[in-house]
Amino acid sequence: MQSREEVVIGNQAIARGLVEAGLEIAAAYPGTPSSEILPGVVYFKKMEDVKIHTEWSTNELCAFEVAFGAAAYSGARAACFMKQVGLNVAFPALLRSREKTIEGGLVIVSCDDPGPQSSQTEQDTRLIATLFGIPVFDPASPTEAADVAYYALNWSFENKVPVIIRSTHRVSHARESISLYSPGARKVSLQEGHLAGTGGKLGIVASGMSYSLVYDVIEELGAADVVSIYKVLKVYPSSEALSDFVRSMERVLVVEETDQVIEALIGDHKKVMGRSDGTVPSSGEITYDIVRDMLSGVLGRLGLGRKDLFAPDGTIEEALSDVAVIPRPPKLCPGCPHRASFFAMQYLWPDAIYPGDIGCYTLGISQGAVDTCLDMGAGVTMAEGFYDAFNQDGKLVPILASVGDSTFLHACLAPLYDAVKNRKRFILVLMDNSTTAMTGMQPTPQTGVTVDGVKTRSVAIEDIVTGLGVKYLKIVDPYDVPLMIGTIREAFDYLKGDEMLPAVIIARRQCLLLTKGAVKEAAYPVDIESDCVGCKSCLATFDCPAMSFDEDAKKIRIDDSICTNCGICYYACPVQVKGKALRKLKGAVKQGAK
Repeated sequence: MQSREEVVIGNQAIARGLVEAGLEIAAAYPGTPSSEILPGVVYFKKMEDVKIHTEWSTNELCAFEVAFGAAAYSGARAACFMKQVGLNVAFPALLRSREKTIEGGLVIVSCDDPGPQSSQTEQDTRLIATLFGIPVFDPASPTEAADVAYYALNWSFENKVPVIIRSTHRVSHARESISLYSPGARKVSLQEGHLAGTGGKLGIVASGMSYSLVYDVIEELGAADVVSIYKVLKVYPSSEALSDFVRSMERVLVVEETDQVIEALIGDHKKVMGRSDGTVPSSGEITYDIVRDMLSGVLGRLGLGRKDLFAPDGTIEEALSDVAVIPRPPKLCPGCPHRASFFAMQYLWPDAIYPGDIGCYTLGISQGAVDTCLDMGAGVTMAEGFYDAFNQDGKLVPILASVGDSTFLHACLAPLYDAVKNRKRFILVLMDNSTTAMTGMQPTPQTGVTVDGVKTRSVAIEDIVTGLGVKYLKIVDPYDVPLMIGTIREAFDYLKGDEMLPAVIIARRQCLLLTKGAVKEAAYPVDIESDCVGCKSCLATFDCPAMSFDEDAKKIRIDDSICTNCGICYYACPVQVKGKALRKLKGAVKQGAK
C-alpha cells in the first residue's frame, strides 16, 4: 500500500527499495558517490520502525564479508555499499562469493564515477560483473533505482545468487520524488523495452543515465519517429529481447558509460557503432552535449536528419565567451589543519620525497608536499620502497609519507607493521582530523560512534602505532608550526640512530567542518593585507582559498567570508615572519622539538 511521496537522491532511493524488500544487514565503507546509501537505510529503518543492523565497516572488504556472512550462511537479506574503486578492495571475496550458493539474499551496490569526478579511475562495475558472471543492474533514475533495489534483493533471496547494482554519480545524486511503500508492498515489474520508431534504419541501445540522456535528446531532435531506443536495465545476463532488437535494425548505436560492456555482449561490429569505432568517446562521462552532437552526426550520416532538428540556443555561451573566469582548482578548506602540516613539511625539506595517499590530504600536492598517490595505504608502502632504493646506495634521505586517520585504519596497519618488521626508516605524518572528512564526515573507529549515533568502543591510533612496534611517536597540534617543524627535524635525527625503525608523528586537530568552523585560538593576530609587498610567496607555499592576489593593488586580499582566522598564514608571509617568530622557526629547523 502506497503511503506517501518523498523527494530523495538516488542513493536514498536505493536505500528505500532495500528497506522495503526486508533488508536485515547493511554494511558499508564511505566513498563518493556511494556515501549516502547507508545513512539512507538508517533514516528509513527509523521511519518504518524495522530492525536492521547497520554499520560503517573499517574497509570495503570488511563490509562485503559482513554482508556475505549474513547472507551466505545465516540466511539473512543483506547488502553492502561502496564506490567502484572500493570494490577493488573487496575483489578477492567477491570472486569467491560468485561460486557459492547463498542461503539468503545479497546485494552489492557499487557506485561508479564516470569522468571521474572524485576518484582515481572511472572503472566500470558492469564489466567486472559480466566477466565473472554476476547479475548486474544499471538503473537510469532514482525512481528506477528504488525499484531495482527492491527487485534485486528479493530476486537474490529467491535464486540464492549475489546481485550487483551499478549506479553512477548522476543517478546516485540526482533528486526525484519517489513513492514510499510499506515494507513488502512495492509492486515492481522491471521490463526492458524500447521506444519504437519506423523504418528500422537506426536503433539505439543505452543503459543507466546514458539512456535518460539519449531519450531526452531524441525527443528534442524531433527524431522519435525515425529512431528506436532500447533501454538495457539488466546488463548481465543480457536478454533475448535485446538480441531480437539488434537483429531488427540496419544499424545500432550503443551509448553506455564507461566501458564497452553492452557493445561487447552484442558483438556485431559491422552493424554496431559505439566506443570501438570512435562514434562514442573512448573515455569520460557521457554528457548531454556529447549525446546531442553525437546523435546529430549519426542521424545526418544515415540520412535521417531533417530541417526542423533541434538547434541549441548559443546566446548564453556567446555572452560568457568574453568573461574571464579565474580557474579554481580543488584546495584544502580555509583553516584546514592539513595545510599547516604540509607547510611545516615543505618549510623544513623542500626537496624531500613525499609519498601521499587517498583523502582530503591528497590536495597537499598543491603545496609541494605530496609526490605520489596510488591507492589507499600506498603512502606507507611506497615510502618503504623509496627507502630501500636509496638505502642500498648507502643514502638516508628525508622521506615524509602522509596519510589520514580513516585511511590509516582502512589500509595502513599491515604496511606500517611491514615497515617496522623490515626496519625501514622514514617519517609517517599521520594527519588525524577525527573524521572521514572527504566523503561526508562519517565516523571512524577512533570516533566511537556507530552510523546510528550510538556510542561504542573507540580505538586510539597512538595505541595501534606503538602496538605495531613503532618507538618514535609524537602527537603534535599542526597549528603550532614551529613545534611541528621541530618535531619533524627531531624525527629525522632519530632515523639516523641505531633503532632503524620508522618514525610516526600524529598531527592532531579536528576538521573545521566537524567543529563547524570554530577556531578559538589563532597563532598570531595577522594583518597580511596591509603589510603585503606583493611577493606572492604565501600563495605558492600556503595555497589557502581565502587568499587571492589583487592585480591592481599588487597585494594579497583576504576573503573574510571564508577566512577562519586560524592565523597560520602568518608563517607563510616573509614580511610577517621576522624578529622573534623567525628566530623561533629557524631554531626549530636546527634543533628539533626539544
